[in-house]
Amino acid sequence: MLLEELGEGALGLPEIQRSYVWNRPQARDLIDSLYREYPSGLILLWKPKELPELRDTALVENSKKAPDFLILDRQQRLTSLTKVFSGEIDVYFNVEEESFQIYSQKLKANPLWISVK
Repeated sequence: MLLEELGEGALGLPEIQRSYVWNRPQARDLIDSLYREYPSGLILLWKPKELPELRDTALVENSKKAPDFLILDRQQRLTSLTKVFSGEIDVYFNVEEESFQIYSQKLKANPLWISVK
């Protein structure tokens, strides 16, 4: 799975990639789109013969190896998914309404809201 490979350091980001800029509602909307099986576009990876300068990222900071592939497109989506599944962005799902929300205290008392994490 791409998210595992990203976390293990098999995927990297070239320095030319911008930093992560999505906000929490954009990450929530991505989860909603995937749940509803909307097209989310292709992920473009590059296997360079020689590694260019890489962007430092907390997602791969524990990796001791050079990445096999570099992410050229859809980095915001992959990073958002990683942040949601790790709990860094706390998205909740209402099992009755089939809707997604960013966590707030008002969701805590309602057992119909479950964490996507």
